[in-house]
Amino acid sequence: MAPVTFRPHNQVKLTLAAQAAAPEIGFLRQDWHTGPQGSLAINSRYLVRDDQPWLPVMGEFHYSRFPRAQWATELRKMRAGGIQIVASYVFWNHHEALPGQFDWSDNKDLRHFVQLVGELGMLFSLRVGPWVHGEARYGGFPDWLINTVPTTDLRTNAPAYLAHVERLYGAIGEQVAGLMWQDGGPVMAVQIENEYDRVGPSCGAEHIAELKRIAIASGLKVPLYTVTGWPTLDIPAREVVPLSGAYADGFWQGSSEPLPASGVFLFNTSRVIGEMGNVGGTPAAGQIDPQHYPFFLAEAGGGMHMSYHRRPVISTQDVYATALTQIGSGANLYGYYMYHGGTNPVGAAGYLNETQDTGYPNDVPLLGYDFHAPLGQYGQIRPSFGHLGMLHQFVAAYGAQLARLPATLADGAPADPSDATQLRVCARGDEQGGFVFINNHVRHHPLPDFAATQLQLQIGDTAVLVPEQPITIPSGTALIWPVLQRLGGALLRYATAQPLTRLSHETVPCYVYFSVEGIAPEFCFDAQTIRQIDCPQSWLQTRDGCVFLRPSLNGEPVVITLTDSLGAACRLIVLDQCQAAGSTVVELHDQQRLVISEQGCWQDGNTVHVYRDQTGPVSLAVFPGHDLQAVAADAFAVFQQQIAEPADIAVQVSLQRPATMPPLRYGPHISWRSGPVPLAPDDASYQHAAIWQLALPDSIATQSATRWLLQLDYAGDAARLYADGVLINDQFYDGTTWETALDDLFANGRKPQLTLHVLPTQSDAAIFLEPAARERLAVAPQPEQPALLRVALCGVNEVVFEIEKLHHIAQ
Repeated sequence: MAPVTFRPHNQVKLTLAAQAAAPEIGFLRQDWHTGPQGSLAINSRYLVRDDQPWLPVMGEFHYSRFPRAQWATELRKMRAGGIQIVASYVFWNHHEALPGQFDWSDNKDLRHFVQLVGELGMLFSLRVGPWVHGEARYGGFPDWLINTVPTTDLRTNAPAYLAHVERLYGAIGEQVAGLMWQDGGPVMAVQIENEYDRVGPSCGAEHIAELKRIAIASGLKVPLYTVTGWPTLDIPAREVVPLSGAYADGFWQGSSEPLPASGVFLFNTSRVIGEMGNVGGTPAAGQIDPQHYPFFLAEAGGGMHMSYHRRPVISTQDVYATALTQIGSGANLYGYYMYHGGTNPVGAAGYLNETQDTGYPNDVPLLGYDFHAPLGQYGQIRPSFGHLGMLHQFVAAYGAQLARLPATLADGAPADPSDATQLRVCARGDEQGGFVFINNHVRHHPLPDFAATQLQLQIGDTAVLVPEQPITIPSGTALIWPVLQRLGGALLRYATAQPLTRLSHETVPCYVYFSVEGIAPEFCFDAQTIRQIDCPQSWLQTRDGCVFLRPSLNGEPVVITLTDSLGAACRLIVLDQCQAAGSTVVELHDQQRLVISEQGCWQDGNTVHVYRDQTGPVSLAVFPGHDLQAVAADAFAVFQQQIAEPADIAVQVSLQRPATMPPLRYGPHISWRSGPVPLAPDDASYQHAAIWQLALPDSIATQSATRWLLQLDYAGDAARLYADGVLINDQFYDGTTWETALDDLFANGRKPQLTLHVLPTQSDAAIFLEPAARERLAVAPQPEQPALLRVALCGVNEVVFEIEKLHHIAQ
């Protein structure tokens, strides 16, 4: 990679629209949009919930890829992470392995899953297919359908195919009966088909229209019908809303090298990139008409799955910068695929993963569907969970304002994703002000530090320099700054701290910001609108009609009271970035509160839960905390517990058999890739694998933990893990620590026999690995032999904080 250098940039100019144009109303047909929960309408720009603009965040979580007993906990985590709409495919082959014999039991209980979503106050997007992809065998089509319906009739209006679809949709309709929005339930959207690219008679718009008709006839009556808007956009006008995608990388790509700079990191108001137009090889064409359709996303990468031939590891900053850039570009619904990982079920006829042997482009793991998502295969809380949560809190707090604000590119904004000469800046605002978005991160292509940077904004008749003195925007940074923001009667001209959330229902309204790493927080107020700011005098400076507040952060939240010129008070809370990433807004004792923890937390009634994988103190800070039974610390209530159990337990390892090199096989050439890619190792290939026995200690029975994660660091090509001879997880090596949950195997004091099979590295294979993964392979003791570098059993404790109110509160 080229070294990152400083680039002086001087001023970046933006001129905000004087007033947002009124959205088009009535083009999109809508029925069933009112119910006991209120109204849910749509116009050409945004959703409208109870007559207010609404900008929700959606996250994909596949119920049939996760244990039913843990659904409620995982959904609470999603809610704590800022997810307002849960989306899930209904995998046809998970439910109807034999024609006419549907299975909705246990982990396949769609109705129970949707009910839980509703009970937790979230909404649901039902993605019914029939073809869903989802890296599933035949895209989710059952084997019997493939064997009985001609390929040319699939995904068309052919009567034989539609007869099966009617049965599927009918069964789905029975499962979710009474759970539609109009009934007071959570189901507010239905996605028809997926990644659909067929055109012509009985296909394209005709087919989508027919599928919608069947869905309605099956009882799936919702305010919003959607399709994924790539690659052709041959859809029935007014009947469905096309949803876009934005992935930082793709396992389906054919290259064994890092991809060119991606357009998802470039502010773009034309929606070309957001169409994910390269799916199936069809180039993006800007076909989503902004005059009629809003900019919504259903598949923004919360991480990325792996294929055998391409194994991207998406970083926290990759997903965060993608999300910030798309929202800055005007997205008014942001949906992640995936937000929560899982494990493929095993069907009656075998494994249900996508393979080249079944005519699909990629070989993916048999069971593992971790996706490097914010919540992992077993619900692990990843760093991206908290980092993305900072954006989600901002959207929840300011979405009603943000949804109606148009996106405006900076003057001369770069149009080439590889352009590293100009700072990437976009604004969403009008003459009343708004928010500036900056992205200085591109995956695999580091951008320089931009020194001496200052934004010159023309907002109506007002010119604003942000900040007053030029600063450096560090490489890798993505941020949001408020401009002309009203805090009660006080006018905040700008801040170089990022808005996180606001607690507007407090007696004294509270506005929360956080400092972005590498940039000092500065708040510039119009002096005429400020009477007093209660803080150390050294933090304040008044000059040229402005009051500058520059708080000093010392590892604790800073709480500042500000009184405007009319005598009304509000509070500013300033956090550092680590605190912001560990925060969430919850309802405790009938009051909205900000909760900060080290590793992320979630709420269940008036209790707050934290996962901790280390020994030592676990703390929780709650604001406002004056009425809570806890230690008081500058308006926060601080709770603390101690974890004494050891976090890691040693595992005895014994090599049973060394490896030999299996033959390397290649699949067929697909037209939109430059050549064939390697096939994943099959059962015969694993006859060449090195085998280790992993002996769990007897002390495991005396240790308490909510979750036991087996952590494996190895050097090799691919691995399979067995418990008592049954495959429980598999992975293609990508350089990261591979985790498998074992606690479900410890029932009744049982201790499973674990064996690990690892294949040697195929050094000549055209396989993409991250540079860090290749470096790890390069230091393996014997390149021709797999190496087991670290094995540990990690205990994860669930710490429960009971948040109790004081019986008597001093006035």
